[in-house]
Amino acid sequence: MKIKIIIIIAAICFAIIPMVARVFLSDYFIKKDSSEQYRKEVISMASNQTTALQAMLDTAKADLKKVTSYEPLKSAAASGSFDDATKDFVKQLKEGNTMISAVRIIGSDGVVLAGDGEGRSVANFSQYAGYSDGALYFDAVASGNDSNKMDSMFIKQKVGSYTAMISYDTKESDALISKALSNTGFDTSGKANGRVVIVDSKGSWSAGSGLFYLKENLDSTYTSAVTGKIDSLSDNAVSEIISYQNGSDNNLAALVKVGGENGLVAIASCLDSMNGSFYGSAIPPLYVAAILLAIVSIIAAAIASNTIISPLKKIQETLDKIRRGDHEARIGTISNNEYGQLSRSFNSLVDEIVVSEDRYKTISDMSDNIIFEWNFKTNEVVFSNNFNKKFSYRAPSDHFGDSFLLKAKLHPDDVDRYRNDLDALEKGKNFERNEYRIKNIYGDFIWVLMRTATLNGSDGKPSKVVGVMLDIDRAKKSEQQLTERASYDALTELYNRETIETQIDNEISLSEMRKTEMAVLFIDVDDFKHFNDNYSHATGDQVLKFVAKTIKQTVGDAGFAGRYGGDEFIAMIRNAETNAPAEIAQKIIDTLAAGFDADIGEKLSVSCSIGIAVIKDDYNTRVEYLIGKADDAMYSVKKSGKANYAFI
Repeated sequence: MKIKIIIIIAAICFAIIPMVARVFLSDYFIKKDSSEQYRKEVISMASNQTTALQAMLDTAKADLKKVTSYEPLKSAAASGSFDDATKDFVKQLKEGNTMISAVRIIGSDGVVLAGDGEGRSVANFSQYAGYSDGALYFDAVASGNDSNKMDSMFIKQKVGSYTAMISYDTKESDALISKALSNTGFDTSGKANGRVVIVDSKGSWSAGSGLFYLKENLDSTYTSAVTGKIDSLSDNAVSEIISYQNGSDNNLAALVKVGGENGLVAIASCLDSMNGSFYGSAIPPLYVAAILLAIVSIIAAAIASNTIISPLKKIQETLDKIRRGDHEARIGTISNNEYGQLSRSFNSLVDEIVVSEDRYKTISDMSDNIIFEWNFKTNEVVFSNNFNKKFSYRAPSDHFGDSFLLKAKLHPDDVDRYRNDLDALEKGKNFERNEYRIKNIYGDFIWVLMRTATLNGSDGKPSKVVGVMLDIDRAKKSEQQLTERASYDALTELYNRETIETQIDNEISLSEMRKTEMAVLFIDVDDFKHFNDNYSHATGDQVLKFVAKTIKQTVGDAGFAGRYGGDEFIAMIRNAETNAPAEIAQKIIDTLAAGFDADIGEKLSVSCSIGIAVIKDDYNTRVEYLIGKADDAMYSVKKSGKANYAFI
C-alpha cells in the first residue's frame, strides 16, 4: 500500500478512534457505575432487615418468656398438676395478643395439658424434639394438598418435663412477617421481580402473604449458590452480592443473619437484567465532533502526504541507482529540515559502505582465508577474490547450482559427510569445525576447515550464511606424518616421551585453527614400588601394561595416550569442551581400582593420581609448560590423599 494512502488512513483513524473510544468508554463507565449502585441497593435491602428480624425474634421470645417465667406454671410443671388459675393464665396470653394463634403446655406424650386444644394430642409432636428452644420456626407440619406449604410459625421452651409452645396462625403470623417486611422499600411491583424473604434455621421460609415453604423449595428457588452461604453467615453482617440462575433468569441476592446459630436469615433478591433502571440513555455530542474531525483529517492528510512523500521518492530513486551498480549516486537538492538531515546522513552512510566494501575486498584478497556468502533469498553464492589462488573452479554464474559449494571436488572418503553437512547448512545448522579434503588448483587434495554463521532476516528465518574456509593442510599432514613414524614405548605400546611432546605441540596448532579446547592428563601410578618389592618386576610390568591399556581404551578417539617414563603416563584430550576430561580421568581411576587378574594368581587393584591442565584460548603455551602444569596438579592430588584427579 502506498505511504500516501497510509497517511490519509492514519490521520482518519487518529481522529475517529479516540472519539469512538471516548464514547464507548463513557457509556461503559456509566453502566458500570449504575451496576455498582444497583448491587448496593440489593445489599442495602438485605441490611435493612437486621432490625426487623431482631424485632420478630424479640417479640416471640418476649411472648415465650411470659409463659416460662410464670411461677405458678413452673410449680405446676414441677408437680405435674395444672390448676385452673394456671390454665386461665395460659389462655389469657393468647387473648391479649392478636398475633398469637395458640399457647399450649404439652406433656411429653404430646397431650395438651393447658391452653388451646386442652386434652387433645398434638399431631406429630415427636418431631418438635429436633427444634431448639427459644428459636422461631415456620411450622414443619404440612397442611392442605400442597406438601410444600405450611400454615403457622411457632416458638417453644422446655419447662421441666413439659413443653411450652406459642404458635402464630396463617393470618396473624402473616401480619407479623409483613410487619418485618414492611421496611424494605424494595421494588416488589414485578418490574424487577425484587423481594425479601425470611428463612428459619431449618431452611423453611416465607415472603409473607400467608405462605410458608419447606427447605426443598428454598433450594430449588434460590439454588445452592445462595443457600450454601447461609451456614457461613456472621451475625448482623450482610453477605457479598451472589449471582445465581433461576430458570432462564440471572438474579442477584444478598443475605443477612440475626439471632445466632438458630436465628433468622433475610434474603433480598432481584433480576440482574433490571439494573438499567438506574441509568438513562443519552446520545453524546461526541459523534458530531468525530465526523467533523474526520473530514478535516482527510483534507489535512491529502496535503501532508504530498509534502512527506516527495523527499522519500528521491531517496528511493537513489537507492535503486546504487542497487543497479551506480556507487556514485547520491541525493541532491538537500533542504534544511529533517529530510535534509536524513539525506545528508544517507549520503554519508553510502560513502562509508562503499569504503567499507572496498576495505573488505582488499583484506579478504590479502588473507589466506577464503570468505563466502550464500544468500538464501536469491539462492546466490559469492566467494572472495582470493578463492582463485587456491582453487581452479570458475562458476558460470552466482547461482547456488553453479557454485563451488556444490561443484567442489572432494576426497571420496569425505563426499557423503560433506553432502550431509551442506544439506544441514541449508536448513539453518552451521558448519562449526568441519574438515574436508578438497582438490586444489594443482590437482592435490588439501585439508580445509570450514566455519559458518547463519544470519536471520526480519522475519526471524535464516536469510543468508557467511562462511570462511581455512587451509589446515600443513598441520593435518604433519599430524599424519608424525603418527606414521611415531616411536612407541616397547613395554606398553604407547607413544614414547618424544612423540608425546611432538603430538601435543601439533594438537595446540590444530586447536588454535579449530578454536577448540584441549586438555593434558598427567597420570602417575600410586605406590608402584609396592608391586616390584612385594611381588616381582614381572608383576610390575603387568601393572604398567594394565594401566596403559586402560588409559588407551578410555581415551579412545577423543585423543591419544603415551608413557612419559617409569610409572608416569600422559593422555591428550582434544575438543575438551565436549569430551569432558574430568569424566575420562574418573573412568580411568575407577577402571584401575577394579583391578586385573595377575599371573601370580591374585587380582591386583591399582591406584593412580591424575593432574589435568586445559588450554582454552592461550595457544602460545609451550608443551613443556603445559605438561608441567598437569604434573603440578598431579602432585597436589598426591599430597591430598591420592587416587583422585585435580585441575590446574
